[in-house]
Amino acid sequence: MDVDVPVPILPLPDPPRPILHECVHNQQAFLMSGADFNPRTGTVDLVRRDNAEQAYMIDEALEPVHLDSYGPGGGIMFFAIKFPVIGNGMYQLPLFEEGTERVAIKRLNLNAVETALQHGSFEDPYREIHRMQIGDNMHVLGCIEALKDEEYMYIVMPYCPESLVDYDNVPQFLALTAFSRTLDILDYIHNQDPQICHRNLSPKKFRIYEERIVLSGLGRSFQVSPGLSSVVIPDTENHGEFAFQAPEVFQRLPYDFRQCDLWATALTFFYLLTSELLYDFPHVDDLTFKCFILAQGIAGEENNWIRRCLEDADLVEQEGYDETNQAQRDHHAALIRQGRRLRPVFETIQRQTPEVQRILSNLLNSDPNERWDLDFTRATVRSMINPG
Repeated sequence: MDVDVPVPILPLPDPPRPILHECVHNQQAFLMSGADFNPRTGTVDLVRRDNAEQAYMIDEALEPVHLDSYGPGGGIMFFAIKFPVIGNGMYQLPLFEEGTERVAIKRLNLNAVETALQHGSFEDPYREIHRMQIGDNMHVLGCIEALKDEEYMYIVMPYCPESLVDYDNVPQFLALTAFSRTLDILDYIHNQDPQICHRNLSPKKFRIYEERIVLSGLGRSFQVSPGLSSVVIPDTENHGEFAFQAPEVFQRLPYDFRQCDLWATALTFFYLLTSELLYDFPHVDDLTFKCFILAQGIAGEENNWIRRCLEDADLVEQEGYDETNQAQRDHHAALIRQGRRLRPVFETIQRQTPEVQRILSNLLNSDPNERWDLDFTRATVRSMINPG
């Protein structure tokens, strides 16, 4: 891939670590329910030691989720009910079930985190807390509070059980509306001071909170000084899932951080429309990447690579092959696998309108210099949603 490579710049160092407040467990408390002035005694599972504004009781109805970012036993995500503080050692219970406020609490082993960071891990929970605390909580999922004890840190955040990965084959207008929202989120983080690159985007990172899309998972993000070129030196660590990486990122070339995030967001849009991953990794050895990105099959045109693969697969499946010839059997089996991999992706692309195909082909271009930028993409998508 011939690409004009600008002079790279380094990301900014991370800011000082945010403060983690000391917490206590299994604290005896008075629990008030509605207009009941006779509080009952109970126990809250987690609460800040000093100046607490809320306490948490584990919700046994929701199974915890094990996290593997810091090795076995390094972390879990559990879920709890949040109670506001109404006095010294007194907490308000919700009057009705619909008034229950649930939270997600990421519990990470402090020693495992420090060991991982010392060995160069790019997944940094302190960075994640910082990004969540500086956001406006309209675009970025907020951090309610960050706590610690002698063994663990606790990142408390709103409970968002759904993300865009839970939505697929979305009607075009709704997919465009969601895509427009994700583009607004990119515009927000890219215009912070300093600018923020997420670099680990996928449908799972766009959570649904109070009927709006918000961004999560900023533990790998980095900051860039405003006013500088948006090209940065790539890292030795991968940028999340290969299926959402731009080819220049995968090849460890200097890249435009805005394009890095925009590429992954375009693939998220593709997933919403089709329920398909466009490719497994962005390299010529990946058949669908070769056919739909390098050969621009994403534009909906049946190029020679796609046509040949589909015709060969159809011929083998219709006529069969000599099963006694091992080499021929392996070759034909590979052709059938290729056809079965290509066909559903190609058919879903062909079902999209020319306008959507135009957006995808201009965002998912193997040459970064030929891609649309964020501003033009936002304007184009908005004009499709509101054509007047």
